[in-house]
Amino acid sequence: MDADVRIQTDLDARAMGNDGQPIPGLYAAGEVAGFGGGGVHGYRALEGTFLGGCLFSGRVAGQAVAGTL
Repeated sequence: MDADVRIQTDLDARAMGNDGQPIPGLYAAGEVAGFGGGGVHGYRALEGTFLGGCLFSGRVAGQAVAGTL
């Protein structure tokens, strides 16, 4: 089983399907969206160096969800 799974997202943190279109109601942030170890900082990232990206992507996802309510 591959534990290094990432979900492709758009700029509103919406999860994209295999067809490249957003999946209604599904958002992704943090490590699953590529902001954890092995993501933008590489596999040898120090603990905490990717925290900013995780927080930022979570904030974007939260704002996008709030905008749909």
